Amino acid sequence: MSNQLVPVENIRWEVIKSYLDNPDASELSPQHQDMLDRIFSLQKVLQRYPQPKTALSLHMAKFTDISRRTAYHDLNFARELDNTYHSFNYEFYNNWLISDTFDQIAAAKAKGDLKAWAAGLTILKKAIGERPMVETDPKLLEKHTFLIQINNMPGGIRMNIDEMEKLPAKIRQEIADAVFEEITDEQAEQMINS
Repeated sequence: MSNQLVPVENIRWEVIKSYLDNPDASELSPQHQDMLDRIFSLQKVLQRYPQPKTALSLHMAKFTDISRRTAYHDLNFARELDNTYHSFNYEFYNNWLISDTFDQIAAAKAKGDLKAWAAGLTILKKAIGERPMVETDPKLLEKHTFLIQINNMPGGIRMNIDEMEKLPAKIRQEIADAVFEEITDEQAEQMINS
């Protein structure tokens, strides 16, 4: 069993919300409770001092037992949770919603609750949305001719891929063998010097 602590970002929102509503009856570990207390404290600091450098200094002064890296992690997570004074991080919330919906769908399927499973799929479809329309480049629809140039024969040969496919298998094999024929050091030196 791993002794590593699960990151706060991976805790479901319902568990965090239940901790906020009733800290005494929370299913969070004491370490997670300490992390969330630090993050919520930093959110309050950010509301009063929105400048990250100032908020970080105050946060590290209050929690002297954390490293600068942990303080920055707290700052990023506090910003993501609180968008009152900060820009809305759509990607973070969308990924969280989709991940949580996947978990709910899997749990409903494991229980055999088809109604909850179908509801989860409906929510997932709304969360993901429709695939955006992509304009097709008209040049991609044009017919293109691809030529294979074989230079190891006298004068070289340019051959269309369609023509190559029409050749008998034996001839195609001979061409492939000629193309991938290894050369000696002397031949390589002659090619470089020519």
